[in-house]
Amino acid sequence: MWTPSKIESRNATLDLSVSAQGHCTIRQLVCDDVVVCNAADFIDWSARAVQFELCEACLVAGCGGGGRVAIRRFGDRVLIIPDFSTMIQGDWETTEDAPPRWMKKQGPLSFSPSSWSVFHSACVGSPSFDSISPASTAEVLRLYHFMAPRSFLPDHLSPSLAKWDLILCTNGHDSEIDLVHLRRLFSDPSTFGGHEFCTPQPDSYTVSAFLDLSTVTEWPIFSSDPDPAVILSDDIHFRVKLNG
Repeated sequence: MWTPSKIESRNATLDLSVSAQGHCTIRQLVCDDVVVCNAADFIDWSARAVQFELCEACLVAGCGGGGRVAIRRFGDRVLIIPDFSTMIQGDWETTEDAPPRWMKKQGPLSFSPSSWSVFHSACVGSPSFDSISPASTAEVLRLYHFMAPRSFLPDHLSPSLAKWDLILCTNGHDSEIDLVHLRRLFSDPSTFGGHEFCTPQPDSYTVSAFLDLSTVTEWPIFSSDPDPAVILSDDIHFRVKLNG
């Protein structure tokens, strides 16, 4: 998860002559020196999936594929995440509605209410904190899949492709029990009936899975609580409820 320490806007000039628009001065939204929105004033904030990366030859939403996000409330934070609900509909949507390139490198963006206020002020038309929809259980779980090591889960939209044989062990009290819980988290999101954001107990610790790669890789997965709190970041944890 990416929690930016610096949020700012800056001007840039694009050559739009190929679309007969000449040169155009635009405002970019920048987090930690990474361009997050390449033309903030041209974004259609009312769209089902908001396109953060617009075609730099015309600035028309939908001209170029990808660069799309969903804006959701995760507890007391705002997250910019992939538009999972559209991407799972088919191969075309997986490409057309793919997340921005920066998200694949930096991870989904996480904002506190005060940080989102800075973002909201810099991006006219963006939703206010109170108007943002809460994340669904499916979105919470698919975000967990998205953040899993790609060596373990090659396709984050297909949790059934997880390579369980790569896991050597965990550092929990019982690796077998930990893996039972982890496998449940990578089952079909529709099998879950809800979720809650939570805080691990003070005396718990982070349980990690260790992957057998070229070098052993540690992957933090959840807390050591009897009912584990699943880790999205240092300050975002959740528990899920099975249907029935």
